[in-house]
Amino acid sequence: MNDQNEKINKHELLERIRAEHGHLEETLADLTHAQMQLPGVDGDWSVKDALAHISAWERCMIRWVGSLLRNEEPAIPLPWDVDHMNAETYTLVKDKPLAEVLEEFRQSYRDSLVLTESLSEEQLQLVHADTWPMGPLWTGVAANTNWHYKEHRTDIQKWLKIQ
Repeated sequence: MNDQNEKINKHELLERIRAEHGHLEETLADLTHAQMQLPGVDGDWSVKDALAHISAWERCMIRWVGSLLRNEEPAIPLPWDVDHMNAETYTLVKDKPLAEVLEEFRQSYRDSLVLTESLSEEQLQLVHADTWPMGPLWTGVAANTNWHYKEHRTDIQKWLKIQ
């Protein structure tokens, strides 16, 4: 569930991040490397492209949260244009080798977990209204981890059904 009105605690957030990442990894385990590079999962994107996209957003979230923790304004692009940000990311990562994308996907997950584990309950519930467009900090973490994993896992599973 990605209802931003729901309030979850750190323990629940970490459980959901781990669970959704596990579900995504289970889906990936059924794919060959060749399948991971076929277009059509989400528009022209392949599974590889979706994983690179997830990693890129996790890295952004990690940088943004780090800035907030240092009492700095995060370098969040304004206006907040997700489609433009996704297109820029795709251009940067589309030619990366699959092995590199998979390693980055797994590393950005580990780094996201480390970050989330390091945050206090108070930090996760804090709203940075002037510098964080996603509500309480935990919603920005969830949007770039568990909600994101579920979104793209669902896309991959739908695509697999028509293969």
